[in-house]
Amino acid sequence: MRNKLIAAALVTVLLAAVLTAAALAEVSPVQLVVNGRVIETDVPPQLVNGRTIAPVRQVVEALGAEVKWDERTRQVWIYSPELDSLQRQITLLQKALAPATPRDAVGKWAKGLKERNGALQFAVLAPELQEQSHSDLESRGWVTGVSSPWVERFEIIKETQAGSAREYEVRFYWATSTGPAGDSTTKVTVRQYGENWYVSQIQNDGFIAEQLKMQAREYLTQKYRQHYRIDRIEITPLAMNIAGSRAEAEFKTTVWHAIACATPAEWPPQKGRIKYLEENRQNLTPEQIRKIEERIDFWNKELQGYIDKPIEVNEFLKFTADLDGMGVIKKDTVEIFYEDPIGKYLPVKKEDWPAFKTAEELEKLGYEEMRELVGR
Repeated sequence: MRNKLIAAALVTVLLAAVLTAAALAEVSPVQLVVNGRVIETDVPPQLVNGRTIAPVRQVVEALGAEVKWDERTRQVWIYSPELDSLQRQITLLQKALAPATPRDAVGKWAKGLKERNGALQFAVLAPELQEQSHSDLESRGWVTGVSSPWVERFEIIKETQAGSAREYEVRFYWATSTGPAGDSTTKVTVRQYGENWYVSQIQNDGFIAEQLKMQAREYLTQKYRQHYRIDRIEITPLAMNIAGSRAEAEFKTTVWHAIACATPAEWPPQKGRIKYLEENRQNLTPEQIRKIEERIDFWNKELQGYIDKPIEVNEFLKFTADLDGMGVIKKDTVEIFYEDPIGKYLPVKKEDWPAFKTAEELEKLGYEEMRELVGR
């Protein structure tokens, strides 16, 4: 009976997953499009209170399932015979992928990680690891890792006999859109189950640390690249802790950067200060003009120094993240903390940091600074 689902539970999912409904105009009918094919219905679909209401039978039958109405219980039953066929297909594919040798197992696992293919990684895991990782992989659509940085290539650098098992060290070489992003090493244990070999243990401490370090580099690059010219970034690991499916790491970071403009007057906040003076000079007193000009002159000298010579900024950061069943960080769970002057880590709120603001927002800040300076 596992292929029977009450429509009340399933129809909403079906409509959300495969149904495209579009009202082309107020007088035009709503169209049902299933997998790119327009479906004709005996009762036209309707828009009711912002929701699309459509006949379940035409949608379900277009997906190859069967619909039955139970008058006694007043329930709509949906039968999907293709589920069993699909499960048999998956089982046969996993059997075909079953590693014949220990090296084949670790190679396929590493390839799956490189290609972010959770289904391939899952197929070569030992039963106990499959049980641990199945729900997480399923919730992520069987896609692992993050889009950046990505694994450019990998190599098996060491193989050791450990009783009946084999232990391997796999080195992954990472990259981003700006070029190489370092490497990390993962220890993988492979054991024989029946006629085939499967990955039974993955020691990802170094791999996880490298991922969090890359998150730190990505954060710093995002923070400085909009308004500065980055000369160099150094990231030094200070502490690392992994507890279950949660990881955290602390780093000392140093960024050498210079202002990305040719003259002080092009720096957005300075541009706003100058704009305020130009627009309001006629309505300002001589004393107010003097104050503004002194502030502008001060920043002209300060900014010229930043333009001529890169400055060094040191910052202590902490990154935390959840891990998936493969020991890969879930990027949407990454949290960033900075160390305040008394040594306490506080959450980074990008909206509070000028470096993350647009040029227009910074120019407005400079403009408002002058307004406050003269008390207007």
